[in-house]
Amino acid sequence: MKVLNAITRLRHSRCRPERLLLLLPSCLQRSQCPQKVINGVSECRRCGRCRIKEMVELAEKYGCQCAVVTGGGLAIQLAKGEGVDAIVAVACEKELQAGLRAALPKPSLGVINVRPHGPCKDTDVDSAEVEQAIRWFLRGEELPAAATRGADGEGKAQQVARS
Repeated sequence: MKVLNAITRLRHSRCRPERLLLLLPSCLQRSQCPQKVINGVSECRRCGRCRIKEMVELAEKYGCQCAVVTGGGLAIQLAKGEGVDAIVAVACEKELQAGLRAALPKPSLGVINVRPHGPCKDTDVDSAEVEQAIRWFLRGEELPAAATRGADGEGKAQQVARS
């Protein structure tokens, strides 16, 4: 994973916020949650019991697209979409390696999730690491006002249209 991220960083890729996709695995959502965010991140009630709330707020803060996916096939389909120039993806190492390779030549950074309850259930991620990856792609771009004053600004994460 470190090698794939290093290659992306060597390419010095940048993109506009609205063309950056934050891809999240469905296992990041609490397994007991009645909301199904795979239908769209707007379905999240933002209770704070899992990291989905924080990830949606990061997407809103920076004005990027955000999607929660159930598997690698859908992730690759969204990553290869015409409205996407770069990807920040969260997943287990195996899924990230396969997905980031499949997304080439689009630049992508992967953040490995933590699996305290075993694979594919109630996973977690370091929000600061995800934010750092987002900011890396957006360096030099004019960030939305919420990104410069804090996360308390109003906003909507751009939802990814699914076909």
